[in-house]
Amino acid sequence: MENFLNYLEKNQNSFNEESFNIVDSLVLAYLSYLHFPNTNTKLKSLDIFKTTKVDKNREFIKRLVTSNRYKDVELCFYVEDTNDLIEKQFSAVTFLLPNNTMYISFRGTDSTLTGWKEDFNMAFMLPIPAQKEALNYVEKITKLIPRNFYIGGHSKGGNLAVYAGCNLNDKLSKRIIKIFSHDGPGFIKEFLTTSNYQNIKDKIEKVVPSSSIIGMLLYTNEKYKIIKSSEKGILEHDPFSWLVKDNSFIILKNLSDGTIYTNKVINDFISSLSKKEREIFIDSLFIVLKSTDLTTLDEISKNFIIKLPKILIAIYKLGDVNKKYILKTINALILSCFKNLKELI
Repeated sequence: MENFLNYLEKNQNSFNEESFNIVDSLVLAYLSYLHFPNTNTKLKSLDIFKTTKVDKNREFIKRLVTSNRYKDVELCFYVEDTNDLIEKQFSAVTFLLPNNTMYISFRGTDSTLTGWKEDFNMAFMLPIPAQKEALNYVEKITKLIPRNFYIGGHSKGGNLAVYAGCNLNDKLSKRIIKIFSHDGPGFIKEFLTTSNYQNIKDKIEKVVPSSSIIGMLLYTNEKYKIIKSSEKGILEHDPFSWLVKDNSFIILKNLSDGTIYTNKVINDFISSLSKKEREIFIDSLFIVLKSTDLTTLDEISKNFIIKLPKILIAIYKLGDVNKKYILKTINALILSCFKNLKELI
């Protein structure tokens, strides 16, 4: 079973010899998770050990910098900005392709509480700070570099790509070749009815694995493709698990039954709450998580038992209104589970 690492090794044709494809998009979308110098740099000049500390990412970079297809791609305008005060986690980088086009890549969510809090805020807020930043970034880059362009990202990065692409002015949007969302979450329902979205939706190409949870959150109208993964459940969100054949992913006909049930439960549950109820619940949840004095979900999961007393004290200290909405939200989730389970049976 092959993934995009095998693709990097096999496809040595230049972008002039063979056109840009959806696996190329995933490669450049995934690159946005790494760390780069602030100066223009060709990929073949990247220092593998400074770019990432993760072994599988080092193998990814190793194959990238020796690839005839990618080695002369130039990266520029790398930005990284996390702001706890306004709950923003944003990073982007632009890749100049040798065929005189460019790819604007947005990073997905990192493991910080700030990043995850901003993701949760999508349930009641539009735009979130990272979406505003994504639009500003695309406007800036496309004015500086007069090329036709792709926009893309994995996870939240895919959502940012769609939001930015939908909100450009007519002159800039005509230069968009395609927008790629790799298992990126959707939007609140109202966004999909806007003329901005309707005018650009045919340029959006979205893929989700068969057990997608992240990519099926909230609402999406674009026709998405279901792709095969070597993993199961939430682990299918990992791009390294997406199976590649030739210059595309292996396409499946349907989402798994469990995924259809889970996503219906989550989206029905969110729809049953007002925006204010969603906001209060999410704020309360992260007040409790922040009481641990830890900054990432990884740290919290590893230290959950140790931090449990602090978590219980934080729940006890929540105001009556917050507790009321937490109980109401949990009740709504349980009702949605039973309702959809009955329909599934």
